[in-house]
Amino acid sequence: MPFDSRTRIALVFGGRGPEHSISCVSAKSVHAALVDLGYEVFCIGITRAGNWVEVTPTEVAGYVITANHHPEVVDRPETIRLVMNSAGPGAQTDGGFHPISAVFPVVHGVGGEDGAIQGLCQSMGIPVVGSDVRSSAICMNKLTAKELVRAAGIDSGSWFGQNNSRLIVKPTAEVFPFPWFVKPVNGGSSIGISRIDSLCEYEQACREAFLSSNEVIVEQGLIRPRELEVGILVGESGIEASPVGEIKVNDDFEYYDFDAKYISDGAELIVPAQLDPNIAQEVQRIAIRVFELLGCAGYARVDFFLDGERIIFNEVNTIPGFTPISMFARMWSFAGIDFPQIVDQLVRSAMENAQS
Repeated sequence: MPFDSRTRIALVFGGRGPEHSISCVSAKSVHAALVDLGYEVFCIGITRAGNWVEVTPTEVAGYVITANHHPEVVDRPETIRLVMNSAGPGAQTDGGFHPISAVFPVVHGVGGEDGAIQGLCQSMGIPVVGSDVRSSAICMNKLTAKELVRAAGIDSGSWFGQNNSRLIVKPTAEVFPFPWFVKPVNGGSSIGISRIDSLCEYEQACREAFLSSNEVIVEQGLIRPRELEVGILVGESGIEASPVGEIKVNDDFEYYDFDAKYISDGAELIVPAQLDPNIAQEVQRIAIRVFELLGCAGYARVDFFLDGERIIFNEVNTIPGFTPISMFARMWSFAGIDFPQIVDQLVRSAMENAQS
């Protein structure tokens, strides 16, 4: 598709979910890359209340997260509606109609990574960056994703589900050895996760997870496994896997929680991971297999645990943390693909796929 400087990208971020602030920080980086590439960008923020509003580039450029400040989309009287008219799809505001060539969603978690925005765009005929409704919904649900991956013969560890917040049924015995990790099924950014070491902690951990999701997954924890990640990007030559990265959590943290990720510099991000070449290749192979199996498109980050030589699938993020210093960008940077290149490739791929 020939590049058109009039191509207008709607950058959508924020959202009702608990990852609202992380989404704002991702939007800041994507916006800067799109502008540098010459795209016209229309910034749409989704407030915590669910209102769609226009956000100025200056506001987006000012997003930063610290221990004492979590950025958020500020509500305002004028809201935005996606509409279809004779000129094509676009955003309708009180100030007029703004044509849209494609939507670039960076809404992490609920409302963005679960297929909601993808379905809206599909119904409006607007090309959207990344995975479609079906694959987004599958990958967002940890129980569904793990079931499908396990059925394909890929090790996904040991786990069970708890799906009724009004009646939390405590297991009558240890289903598998402790520690257990209790997680929201549809959560991200380590929000709502608890590590427990006995059954007496189970109910409270579930209540914490149910604040973020209506289902809970309980996974058998491993003792200090290596945490590995692979970036997947679809380009002209097909599906490609990045070099494998590793997250090495500092000893001060039991696991890679929210503070370790975003506040306290609690982990070292290593690219490439120091692995036996055969293990690295196998991790990349499985990552591509999972991406294909779950029907993903555009890009994703696939996460694993390594316990000795055992490779265990953890989860897929179809809209991972998306900044120049995030693990996704770092892994591809090591492969020689910089952040603006990634952004440009994703936009072009979305628009070309919509035309095919």
